[in-house]
Amino acid sequence: MNIKSILNSCHPKTFLAVNFGCRVNAAETNQLCQFFLNSGLSPFCLPLWGQRGTKGDFSPDLVIINTCSVTAKANIESLGKIRSLSNQFPNSQIVVTGCACPANLKNINNLTFLTNYDKELLLKPLHSSYTHKIKDKFSHTNRFILKIQSGCNHGCTYCIVPSRRPALWSLPTKNAIDTVNQAVKNGYQEIIITGINLDLYEPGLSNLLESLLTQTTIPLISFGSVPLNCIDQKFIHLLSTFPSRLSNFLHIPIQSGSDKILKLMHRPYDQKKIIKTFISLKKISSPLVKGGTERGFGFGTDIIVGFPGETDSDFQQTYDLCKKIGFSKIHVFKFSPRPNTPAQILFDQFPKLSKSTLKLRSAQLRKLSLQASPSA
Repeated sequence: MNIKSILNSCHPKTFLAVNFGCRVNAAETNQLCQFFLNSGLSPFCLPLWGQRGTKGDFSPDLVIINTCSVTAKANIESLGKIRSLSNQFPNSQIVVTGCACPANLKNINNLTFLTNYDKELLLKPLHSSYTHKIKDKFSHTNRFILKIQSGCNHGCTYCIVPSRRPALWSLPTKNAIDTVNQAVKNGYQEIIITGINLDLYEPGLSNLLESLLTQTTIPLISFGSVPLNCIDQKFIHLLSTFPSRLSNFLHIPIQSGSDKILKLMHRPYDQKKIIKTFISLKKISSPLVKGGTERGFGFGTDIIVGFPGETDSDFQQTYDLCKKIGFSKIHVFKFSPRPNTPAQILFDQFPKLSKSTLKLRSAQLRKLSLQASPSA
């Protein structure tokens, strides 16, 4: 039974949406909420403390959970939430979507599964649009998450996403422009561009940015994250030309600073390309909103520590590169083998790093980002 069948057969009146994971999931959950609102459902509100009633008296008719599985921890948390909500709301119809593997969910009778592919088809007519009525955590500050791409086939060895989201999709430029113009009319002041892998956005990220900057009046464009290879000469030119309308903070995941580890990860760049890109970005400065001085860009990144085969020397190269670039935010992930990925095989082949080593390396990188932070 799919969502449309549920709406036609069960006639739900209220819904509850729960989101895990990345900005793409957040954008999709926002669109799902808009879909339910357009279908005549109302958001579910828990009763005030002290109201009378027994278990099940106060339940949403429909619960949708958008799950994440990028790490083992995220997968466990997603599955735990499904079990918790099915216990809390035994009379609700619970729809599970996203990337978590539902194989371990047993003896839960009120579950319906919506694949990522079917979710894409359901949401396609919305063209990534939604309104303030969804009441997400960004809309109250007039920030809009614009999903422009989904799917990945790059095959980074540690990543489970290509097996969960193999179908590629790109939001056409015209639809993106129309969606942003409508968001502006609705009062949004910033769009946050996101995608599973923006390298695979068919029109090209820089081309889309140029269109949005010249054909919409959105005051500010920012990004969930920007793949290194998306930062081409046009991207840099636009940053220089539209300093007040493009965010001066870029989150650029590099994962490692060691060429050996980058190759084992199957990342599409090397240390030389990383350094060259950040040198180009650091040449750009943008005026402050107030005052006459100028400031450069701030940078964030993702780093995986303890990837199979990572030696002290490999980690030191990563540490030195991060220090040279001066990341103000470093999201550090301890490597966790994901099922049926090449890195899981590597994990079984290389000696295991101790927990104390992983903890130390993680702490060193986090301390480095604190030192580089403007508030430090």
